[in-house]
Amino acid sequence: MRNLILLFILISCTACSTNSKKMVNAMEGYWNIETVTLPDGSEREFPFSNHMDHFEIEGNNGVKNRVSPTYDGGFINYGSPAAFTWEVVDQDVVLTFKDGDSRYQQTLKKCDGSTLILLHDNGTEYIYKAHENAQE
Repeated sequence: MRNLILLFILISCTACSTNSKKMVNAMEGYWNIETVTLPDGSEREFPFSNHMDHFEIEGNNGVKNRVSPTYDGGFINYGSPAAFTWEVVDQDVVLTFKDGDSRYQQTLKKCDGSTLILLHDNGTEYIYKAHENAQE
């Protein structure tokens, strides 16, 4: 019985880790912000934006760049890239961004390849939609 319980715990941990890794890998690419919900519950919609976020993931590290599409189908970066690390904390995927002395975290609530939801540590929720015409 004890071995069965240990096996169940091991399988559960492995499944969580695999799902987390799949969600993080699905973040890679171009994302348009669709809605931002502030901690007070107010929402701001972005029906059209010429700016988007591009995520690159390598292992437990990543970079988020602000980009704008160009007329030839490419993208140009603007602003400074935001480097982050990710880890699983209490079954949540937590992204930790560091910019000089500044540090903040975002929790990856959902990423299925078409929708990305990030919850900032100040309570702001960002809902993204995958950019459809991205040529990587």
